[in-house]
Amino acid sequence: MSLYDIFDNCKNDQLKDYMKLCGGPSSLTRKADRANFLVETLTDPSQLRWLWTRMDDLSRKAVAAAYHNDGIFDSKAFIAQYGSLPERPQNEHWSYHREPIVLDLFIHGNEIPGEVMALLTPLVPAPERFQLTGSQEVPDVLDSTGEAIEIFVAEREIAGLHDLTLYLTLLGRESLKLSSASLRLTPKSVETLVAGLQMGDLFSDAEKAEDAILPYGLTVFCSQSGLTTYKGKLSELANRFLASHDAHLLLQAFESWAEEGKFDEIERIQALRGVRAKGIRLTSPASRREKILEALSWCPTGVWVSIADFYRAIRVWHFDFDLENGTDKLYVGSRSSNPWYEPWATAENQWLLTTGLYINTILMEYLAAIGAIDIVYTYPENETFPGQAYNYDELLYSRYDGLLYFRINPLGAYLFGQAAGYESSQPPTSALFAIAADGSVALLQPNEVSAAQQAQLEQITEGQGERYRLSVPKLLSVLESSADLEIQRNFLRHNNRGELPVEVVALLDKIEADSKALRIATKSLTIQVRSAELAQQILADPKAGKIARRLDDRTLIIPASRESAFRNALREMGYGLDAERP
Repeated sequence: MSLYDIFDNCKNDQLKDYMKLCGGPSSLTRKADRANFLVETLTDPSQLRWLWTRMDDLSRKAVAAAYHNDGIFDSKAFIAQYGSLPERPQNEHWSYHREPIVLDLFIHGNEIPGEVMALLTPLVPAPERFQLTGSQEVPDVLDSTGEAIEIFVAEREIAGLHDLTLYLTLLGRESLKLSSASLRLTPKSVETLVAGLQMGDLFSDAEKAEDAILPYGLTVFCSQSGLTTYKGKLSELANRFLASHDAHLLLQAFESWAEEGKFDEIERIQALRGVRAKGIRLTSPASRREKILEALSWCPTGVWVSIADFYRAIRVWHFDFDLENGTDKLYVGSRSSNPWYEPWATAENQWLLTTGLYINTILMEYLAAIGAIDIVYTYPENETFPGQAYNYDELLYSRYDGLLYFRINPLGAYLFGQAAGYESSQPPTSALFAIAADGSVALLQPNEVSAAQQAQLEQITEGQGERYRLSVPKLLSVLESSADLEIQRNFLRHNNRGELPVEVVALLDKIEADSKALRIATKSLTIQVRSAELAQQILADPKAGKIARRLDDRTLIIPASRESAFRNALREMGYGLDAERP
């Protein structure tokens, strides 16, 4: 819309107020004359400069913020950065009339008109970059009375990689099971996994399997990233990652989760209502993850960043996002049938209890689970979360209320695009065992074997304590679902003291070859016959006898692929084949 059209759509009294701000003549009373005067004033560089000097500092910052945002003024981002909007005169009496300020000549409908934008370049300063800062040390956390709150520090880089390896290893050897209904870990499997997690779960008092944060996050991440199939089988990508522990393969999985994952993490926020309301239109989870991850790529690494500051940064940097697309169905607590008059929380609290908690969910349940960030958190019951709904009586809103700080570690810096490669912060580990020529495995540091390493060792050996031996049956079992033993070979090479004995390499080669010694050519069906005489009659039949073979006097065997032809031959003989029914 042109500048003239903007003023032409204003009421004449509003134009009169604008004229006063410009020092315009009172003799102009016609609407068209006033509109023309305002257009001429705002498109005159010298007049525009004069108006610029008449604005207060915060108003000039508002114009600058809009100018550097393609002319669009984002009030939420501006408040997040500067704390408030420019001050306006207070009316002595309640009125719908809002007295304009000079800022209103520059920004109309949250946008700077194109004619004005073109003239602002020499006036507007460079954008004020909002930069997050962090602390090298874990900050103290106090409650409202000044008392220290119990906090937990989870340094997740090495633990996350361990836990991901453990999850994939246990799933691959079928020590973990997924529910056929939800495709999430069964309660027993959650217990199994938590027992092996390097740091345990974030909270140890989960009453239900779905309340466990890290197991749930690992399961969803793996299924949505291409590391596992829909039904929980390891993919080729997972096998390659287990064989090499190549961070580039994890990056590939991470990008697939971020860009293509369909699971909506919004379902994990317990207090949020309306998720399945009629007519709701939720935005895509990938579009929200994109904004969060982009904001993380702007954050400093290696320092503890306050989650409250991260909320602020997301809005200042224009990475804010909507959970709904054109609807207003989500709420916490209870809401009026007419939310225009009785909202369920203030605008800021609505953002915190929806978008804010969604951000916490992504950070804690997924990014911390795989080791991309370290976190500082407390119990949700400590009520450190800043959001509050009007009509909500529960003590907590979600499992993620207690997130306080996060730190981007070297793995996260790589996954978020801040580093060209990944260099672990953990020094190279020494050998865990020594393998003899006969396949016996002696642990060198029994107390330093992680749960993931133990699971990988038990997958291919027999034994206990400090002495194990490579197991041919177990290695053959691995080959029933894998093309080769590359994962197992790499595990042995990486953790053995010195080179693998040539006898062990030869043994592994022989096991791979012997795994193909027999091949299933055709699947068969066994047929129980009523009598030996009838079995002989069938074998003598010119059609049925060409299909069936004798297993014993009253049992025949046929190729499964010939069942239909066998049935037809039996019908011609006057007999039927009774299939076993459940």
